Amino acid sequence: MNIIELIGVSKYYTKSQSPPRRLAAAVRGAEKSADGFCALDNISFSVGRGECVGIIGRNGSGKSTLLRLLSGMTSADRGEIKMRGGVSAMLEPGIGFNPEYSGTENIYLSGALGGRGKREAEEGAAGVMEFAEIPPEFRDMPVKTYSAGMLMRLGFSVMLSDDSDIILVDEALGVGDIRFRAKCYRRFEELKERGRTILFVSHDPDAVRRFCTRAIWLDKGRIRADGGVAEVTSAYMEFCVQPEGSGNAGGGDFVNRYGSAPGSIRSVSVTSAAELSGAELGGAELGGACEITVAAELPEGADLKTAGIAVSIKDRYGLDLCVFRTDRPLKAGRNEITFGFRNMLAPGEYSVSAGLEDRGTDPVSYYEYIEGAAEFKSLNPSGKEIFGLVSLPAEIEYK
Repeated sequence: MNIIELIGVSKYYTKSQSPPRRLAAAVRGAEKSADGFCALDNISFSVGRGECVGIIGRNGSGKSTLLRLLSGMTSADRGEIKMRGGVSAMLEPGIGFNPEYSGTENIYLSGALGGRGKREAEEGAAGVMEFAEIPPEFRDMPVKTYSAGMLMRLGFSVMLSDDSDIILVDEALGVGDIRFRAKCYRRFEELKERGRTILFVSHDPDAVRRFCTRAIWLDKGRIRADGGVAEVTSAYMEFCVQPEGSGNAGGGDFVNRYGSAPGSIRSVSVTSAAELSGAELGGAELGGACEITVAAELPEGADLKTAGIAVSIKDRYGLDLCVFRTDRPLKAGRNEITFGFRNMLAPGEYSVSAGLEDRGTDPVSYYEYIEGAAEFKSLNPSGKEIFGLVSLPAEIEYK
């Protein structure tokens, strides 16, 4: 059963700062105003219970407007929204807090609004403060004295302490140091395991790939793509770095393939000095030599000074683990580049992406980019247990 449903939802705002025009738009509706613009245009989708959906898109695409509608902060001008369950939202620093109340008092207030009794709120307040890393001297001070980071951490911690069915998060994981972000990810994983439904807005495709089970790409108020995380985020990254109309090369068993000169990359292969026979994928022993070879044909007219080849090794979520790039000019016509390295990746399956780049643009554009151009396994014949993403050699000194 779907816990969230949107059917033909549209939202309009007025751009004018003139009070008379804004009043007229409020009376007649922003949709009919000459200064009106459409923030969301006929949006329809549903979310099943327990799904974790990433909402991606550029600034102004309608992401935050969507979360405001789902949280009940504002209403749709057209269409219907169905929410089957309690909602907890983290949209802006300090939103929902009384600036004159202390951090502790705001936790009590949030608990009361969420239907919790005073004793239950008091018992949970210390844990919320600890998670948010609010210094003891600030806990009984008005939140108007808090920094934006402290407000965000407190709001995020209050939201995560709520037991709502639906959790809405707008870019909150960018706050705090690496320890706090790691704690947030762990808590999110706990909520996912408990079957909570999460909608997570982010500009960062890597965060969506790591955390979400589905992605929706918004562009100019409309849904541009809705589906698997790898496919949608890859299409979005293509859109961000590649000029419109450069074309998608398509074809092949890839996550995505695009660029202004389709077919420029002729082949991508992974070989190892100790490849094991019979492996389902190419096998590279832990600690052994490994090579990634890219054969590419530089298109006519390409600038030899700015053209380059790069390869990326990605984990099963599609996150970059390491990137190798050429550091001297390519030659006209065919180039065959081999990147040699020692495989220190923890046992598991990995994919390789390759790009023939034009580094003269900002951001870098591509003659061709292939995500998922090759695959290989990192193997550990010794059977020794490996922890972490990589196994780096170390000199251990005992004193």
